[in-house]
Amino acid sequence: MDPFSITAGAIGITGFATTSIVQLHSLIDNLSEAQNVVPDVASTLANIERPLAALEQVVISDESTSVAAKEDLRKAGVAEAVNKCGDACSEFGKSLTKWTKHSSATKLSLRDRLSVGVWNREKIRTLRTQLQSCEATVQFAVTSTQLMVQLRSEKISEANRENVKRQLQTLETKIQEHLDFTIRQQEEAKTRKQELQEEPEDEEDDGAQRNLAIKEVEEQSRLLEANQVSCGVVFSQVRPKWSGQDISDIVTSDNSQALVGMPESVVGKINQLIRGVKTEGGSRAIVGVYSGDIRW
Repeated sequence: MDPFSITAGAIGITGFATTSIVQLHSLIDNLSEAQNVVPDVASTLANIERPLAALEQVVISDESTSVAAKEDLRKAGVAEAVNKCGDACSEFGKSLTKWTKHSSATKLSLRDRLSVGVWNREKIRTLRTQLQSCEATVQFAVTSTQLMVQLRSEKISEANRENVKRQLQTLETKIQEHLDFTIRQQEEAKTRKQELQEEPEDEEDDGAQRNLAIKEVEEQSRLLEANQVSCGVVFSQVRPKWSGQDISDIVTSDNSQALVGMPESVVGKINQLIRGVKTEGGSRAIVGVYSGDIRW
């Protein structure tokens, strides 16, 4: 294996986590009708597994790029998200096995269908929230890393560099849309919690089921908040790369005039790094931010 490749273990993802994710995926695939009562779970698990596998295939030519990529993934909280997801998958797998103990491999019993689909509805919603949050963190972070590795390559052509920057801009838009979506999900969770709190107590269980459901909704809100943080980190990593300028080794000569930098109108939209500007032979240069009414 390439010494600069990025394996799950190299960024802190445990073998237990990856195994638990695979095992829950297999359990749901092998349980008839499970997709009807735990919708989207199997596909979300696949969407977590796929980018992690793709990450190991990223071609990294030097150690500094490998170190930078691993640091970006660390800051985005990829390992933490996947490890916690693995813990949740392990626990949910045990619960699902218990909830479906009256069913066969080909059909869920009515009792088990009620147990999974009704009595534990909020617990299932919590798992889906955690998986979808992990999926977003992993996909955004891995896609960002793949593009950053290309951008940091000294061999990349100018045309390819511009293409990568366009892809980073598209990724930024997707992250922003996801962040907006999580905010709406938090509002929905807040509404569900309020509705649960206002429900009359069930005389049979003295409100125990309702209290458990409220705790699950609170956990969903916490997961959504954590996901906003991790995706926000990826967002902050992506934006400077496609909206930045790196200007270096500029030499003006023979009484020439040059504007090196950006106009006031784009301040706050573009990040700028300027190095090595020299003026020779009576030339002049305005370096940095310049106004639109320059008088030489």
